Amino acid sequence: MFRFRMVVAGEVEMDRGLARFTDGIADWRPIWPVFGDNFYAHLRQTFATEGDAGPGRWAPLSEKYAEWKARRFPGRPILERTGRLVASLTGPKAPGSIFKATPQSLTVGSEIPYGIYHQTGTDRMPQRKEIALPEAAKREMMRIAQMYLIQIASSAGFRRGLTPTEVGQLHAAKAKYPHWPLPWEKN
Repeated sequence: MFRFRMVVAGEVEMDRGLARFTDGIADWRPIWPVFGDNFYAHLRQTFATEGDAGPGRWAPLSEKYAEWKARRFPGRPILERTGRLVASLTGPKAPGSIFKATPQSLTVGSEIPYGIYHQTGTDRMPQRKEIALPEAAKREMMRIAQMYLIQIASSAGFRRGLTPTEVGQLHAAKAKYPHWPLPWEKN
């Protein structure tokens, strides 16, 4: 069974599975960049809305810190003092970004050391989760996996081909996710 499990700061954020056909898939690396595209898109929305697109609006800054930040980093939103954390969580090539793909797993995240304190909160700072996918994002990731399986089954001859609807869905996926691997397109 294909199991998509996301653990953030020791807390299970998502745990879903697809049964049957997935046991025969030895290498998921062709589709991992698409999962990355989806993850980064949702985190860009989370940062742009200061949490509203993800776990819910982040707690405001303390009055004292807000005044200090306004003087030294004018116009910078919550969790974006230098931009290092947001950059590391919204693209795979940024300094501090983690994107490690193996045949059976994908690890995405940030090596920026203070990110964990925002994710979990501290005695002196409220929790402001940067990584918390809404239900729609979780469903989208499972849809990506299912579409990829349909594509593999069709190209390997397990199915008689894609229906016109499925072809349209795959072309839409390719348009939305530039890394989508279409079997009839060679890199």
